[in-house]
Amino acid sequence: MIQFKNIDELKEFISKEVLLTNEATKYLGISSQRLHQLVQSGKLTPIKITRASSLFLKSELYERKFEIEKSYGHARSALSVNKEGGVNTVQTINDAINYFTLLALFKGKYKKCDPIYHHLATQIDMTRPINEISKDMSLITGFDEKEILHESYQVQKGFEKLKDDDYIVKIGTELYPQLLAQTEQAPVFLFMRGNLNLLKFNTISIVGTRNPSEQGKKRAQILAERLGLNRIVVASGLARGIDTAAHTGALNRKNPTIAVIGTPLTMVYPKENEMLQRSIEENGLVISQFAPSMSVQRWNFPMRNAVMSGISLATVIIEAGETSGSLIQADYALKQGRIVFIPQSAIDNDDLKWPKKYIQRKGAYKFSTIDELLFILAKHHKEIFTVINEHNDSPAYLSEGKIGYVHKDE
Repeated sequence: MIQFKNIDELKEFISKEVLLTNEATKYLGISSQRLHQLVQSGKLTPIKITRASSLFLKSELYERKFEIEKSYGHARSALSVNKEGGVNTVQTINDAINYFTLLALFKGKYKKCDPIYHHLATQIDMTRPINEISKDMSLITGFDEKEILHESYQVQKGFEKLKDDDYIVKIGTELYPQLLAQTEQAPVFLFMRGNLNLLKFNTISIVGTRNPSEQGKKRAQILAERLGLNRIVVASGLARGIDTAAHTGALNRKNPTIAVIGTPLTMVYPKENEMLQRSIEENGLVISQFAPSMSVQRWNFPMRNAVMSGISLATVIIEAGETSGSLIQADYALKQGRIVFIPQSAIDNDDLKWPKKYIQRKGAYKFSTIDELLFILAKHHKEIFTVINEHNDSPAYLSEGKIGYVHKDE
């Protein structure tokens, strides 16, 4: 039951949330024939049918879109494979190799590398092979040409470890996560393995300590399960503890999850999570900002926290100590204008100082139940208005703080 204060609010809802047939096919990424088949089979129900077109509720299309595109097989067929057999063009690979060569020359210092790279791109075609532009790179940067070629060889050796269907995605291109691209922390390149379609959906990060209580692990797992029921993709960092519980909770319900890792795609950390990482590669998405040629540094993990919060509407901290890396993600999330959720139990814990400090900051909210968390999220993002009530399996439709329960077959 959706309630409106006035006619203008109703008009705004219709303009944003009700789609014509041609808009529905574009939104779902399917043909009009396929849309007709979904209607005929009862999997989609138009709210009105006319000779010229039909009207569909966007939220119902979102649910169908989630079911269609969370399929790994669908993702593989939907995204093009180039003639060399991989998913990346030669130009993209050259550009990435040249960027990470420059980064290696700057000893991994992004703040020094990125401005020079962007300047080089205005002077040189960075999509050409390194041996064709190394002389120009040397003249502009001051690095010795032999040193440039040596570093490039090391980077290329690392790139050879990537799989043919690993994606190298540059900021500003269609496949780059749009939410992340709006942040100051967005990396120039991302490496991704798995189902890129998941980036089209609302995502929430679940983070916390590597040494949680049993109750903390259970809370993370249950939250991940419930978010999946609401067609929300769960992201976490593949670390032991809360991260592992969150990923596992999503996969247990056959819902996709995104792992944002602090190592290259070609590595596994921690080793005990190797099977979990492989499962996410097959049934979800793994994202890294680190080239296969790069060594793992301790500062990689805070950097990946910025990416994780950047792709997410909100970050939920389940359990965390005063020095937890989860607080680094909370800082990034708040700077990026995202929501941070803090459990009431953490605020009430007299042994912890950070919850009482963070809850005073704009964008931070406390919550006691999952329904309360979803309610707050929906108030900030009106496109998310399906909430599963703790004591009722039917969806609750949320608008302007009012909930009405509507029984609906899944």
